[in-house]
Amino acid sequence: MVNARALPAAGWLTGYRRSWLRGDLIAALTVWALVVPQAIAYANIAGLPPQSGLFATFAALLAYALLGTSRQLIVSPTSSTAAISAALVAPLAMGDRDDFVALSAALALLVGTVLVVLGLLKMGFVSRFIAEAVTTGFMVGLGFFIIAGQLGGLLGIPVDADGFFPKIADLVSHLGEINGWTAAIGLGGLALVLGLGRLAPWTPAPLLLIAAGIAVVAVLDLADQGVAVIGELDGALPTPKLPLVGWTDLMLLLPGALAVAVIGYAESTTVAESMAEEHGYEIRPDQELRAVGTANVLAGLFQGFITGGGASQSAANDRAGARTPLVSLIVSGLTVLTAVALLPLFRDLPQAALSAIVISAVLGFINIPALRRIARLRRDSFVLAMVAMAGVLLLGVLPGLILAVAISVLLVLVRLARPRSSVLGRLPGGGYAAVGAASAARAEPGVLVYRLDAPLLALNAKLARDEVRALVDEATVPVRVVVLDLGASSDLDVSGISMLTALKRDLHDRGAELRLAGVHHGVRTMLDRGGLTTQLGESRIFRTVEDAGAASPPAAGRAREDR
Repeated sequence: MVNARALPAAGWLTGYRRSWLRGDLIAALTVWALVVPQAIAYANIAGLPPQSGLFATFAALLAYALLGTSRQLIVSPTSSTAAISAALVAPLAMGDRDDFVALSAALALLVGTVLVVLGLLKMGFVSRFIAEAVTTGFMVGLGFFIIAGQLGGLLGIPVDADGFFPKIADLVSHLGEINGWTAAIGLGGLALVLGLGRLAPWTPAPLLLIAAGIAVVAVLDLADQGVAVIGELDGALPTPKLPLVGWTDLMLLLPGALAVAVIGYAESTTVAESMAEEHGYEIRPDQELRAVGTANVLAGLFQGFITGGGASQSAANDRAGARTPLVSLIVSGLTVLTAVALLPLFRDLPQAALSAIVISAVLGFINIPALRRIARLRRDSFVLAMVAMAGVLLLGVLPGLILAVAISVLLVLVRLARPRSSVLGRLPGGGYAAVGAASAARAEPGVLVYRLDAPLLALNAKLARDEVRALVDEATVPVRVVVLDLGASSDLDVSGISMLTALKRDLHDRGAELRLAGVHHGVRTMLDRGGLTTQLGESRIFRTVEDAGAASPPAAGRAREDR
């Protein structure tokens, strides 16, 4: 029997109920009508032919349906993955279409491999390194960046500049060159998609726009009047193929792939977790890493580009009544059918319609209410969000992406290096609480209970030692017992052991005894290895702060005599 933990599809397929089928079929048709136009539009952002978007969609949906643990998440090309892929690949491809395809596929393979390796190493927690404020700022900046790149196509203005501000300047300087028919299709299409999204969200607005755009261009022969269209397309069957890319190019793509893997997974898992919470089930982060990673590997093997969990696609899937990942399997098959039999029908599809679809999709990135909430909660977090946004707009997508990841990691390190700490006091009814936070908590004369509100690590070990020393020295009543609450530490590193050894010696010289409370199994193992269990004695290591505080205080002078 297939292990359902290794292959989650084995679980939901064997337990599939007939009553779920109607909802899954309706959801599949809804998602197909949404992701096919988006796949073609996002391939355009990525600098790739429409086939690449469809191939990536087919492969990613198939892989995630088999390996993913979310029932509603749709993994396919997104506007953000397309923009990031183009930013990473363009400097290496130098305008060569074949190189663009090969390098984009190689990048997807790299991103997928990184994610799979992280999953095998059980590092599903990596998404927590990306601060919400930084992600919000990055996505706002990315939204503005993508829109700036689509305005030329929306209005029929040729824009050749690179970078957000140069593109805007180039666009403004050529406003007199607007193609009327193109602008009418683009602005009208944007109004159609946004209007239907608000008034009739159940309708496949992108598909309706594509059908209307093709019909208008064909009937009025607008291709001969300056309206840019996709052009001739041949049906194509997705076949696996390793991209022919040199080691030098792979090494140049790797740093970007690492950054994309972390922030892309953070985006995907946020969507998956919100869906799981709404429907009352659990997702497995490590398995999600492997699932999204395999989706990218497969997308790369089928000449696609980076994929991820799309918020709009997943929300549409959920609203349509999806119950299981069977939706992804069905849409994967329908996407192959589209690539093989329906692709030639997109010949007269106007580029302005694709730009309208892209802009409507990324408007959600510009989340002003989220920025206001961050500003209200923490001003420093709002500053970080603005820095991440400015990084994208001023430096570009790739430097902005790396800056966002670097800021998030740095923020984690800073908070670990300078954590909050508390002095605990005994409550009248029993137990301990932070003195000052709970008015009834009172510190016991001669006893200092100190809690570091973070794991004890090399980053903060000396800070904790210095704070304890200062509290002992400043106490009005000589401190005879120091209880160090290690409840926030599931393990200790070498620096932690060295700090505790030094702290025991320092407290001994001050006539105080060190006791450890909240000692977890991993911490106890390190205490044994470091010899601290012997030095302190079993009688000074406690499971809880209450146990440590209830122990008899040392006799006067005993702390100085007992080493």
